[in-house]
Amino acid sequence: MKKTNFKDLLKNEIEKKLKENQRYFDREDLRNLIPEGRLGTLNRYLVDLNKEGILYGAGRGWYSFVKQSFELDRHPIKKIVAAIEKKYPLLSFSAWSTGQLKSFVHHMLARFVTFIYLGRDDMSGIYDFLKDSGYDVWLNPRGSDARKFSIGEKTVVIRPAITRESSSGHAADIEKILVDLFVEAHTLNLMDEDECYRTLENVLTAGRVDIGALLNYAKRRKLKIEELIKRIKSI
Repeated sequence: MKKTNFKDLLKNEIEKKLKENQRYFDREDLRNLIPEGRLGTLNRYLVDLNKEGILYGAGRGWYSFVKQSFELDRHPIKKIVAAIEKKYPLLSFSAWSTGQLKSFVHHMLARFVTFIYLGRDDMSGIYDFLKDSGYDVWLNPRGSDARKFSIGEKTVVIRPAITRESSSGHAADIEKILVDLFVEAHTLNLMDEDECYRTLENVLTAGRVDIGALLNYAKRRKLKIEELIKRIKSI
C-alpha cells in the first residue's frame, strides 16, 4: 500500500488556493488533510513552505500568498503627533487618520478625521491643548454628540485607549486602524459597513497584514468575528 505523502497533499491544497486567488487562509483550513495525531507535522510543513517562499506568515496560525508587508502612510498624522509629543513627551497615546486610507476607500473622502487614543485621565488636557492649537476637537462623542458629529477642517476625535492596541510608537498600526474604522464608521456615520469591507479588501490586497493581531483586537472591540473571517478568506 502506497504511503500517504502529507506534504504533497498540503502543497496541492495550497496550490489550489493560490489558483483560486485566495490571499489569506488559516491553519484550520488544512487540518482535515493531516491525521489528528500529526498536527505537529502540519506545523512543520507550513514552516517549510514558508521558507520555500510559497506562503508567508500572517500572524497566529494565519498564512498569506501576499509577499510584501503592508506599508502604511504615516504622513497624515505626522504633524499632530509631533505637536503632542513636544508638549507631552511622556504621554502614552496612539493616533491614526482616515487620510491614511484615502487610497483604499471606494468613495473618495473629501475631508479627513484624526483619532487620538489615550488614557481617560489625560483626555481633557489633550482636548484643551488641541483646541487651543486650532483643531476642531471632539471629546469622546457618543449618543447625541455622535449624531451631531461632522468633519470640518483639522477635525480630531479623542477616544479612551483600548487595551493591547497595535501601535508603533504613537502611530497606530494598520491592524488597529482597520478595526477602529469599523467601530467609528458605525458610531460617527463615517461610511456604511459595505464600504468598510471594501476598504479592508483593498488594504489586504495591497500588502500582507497580521490577521491574527487584527482578529484579536476585533474581539476586544466586539466586532462580528465570524463575518470578518469569512470576508478575509474570500479576498
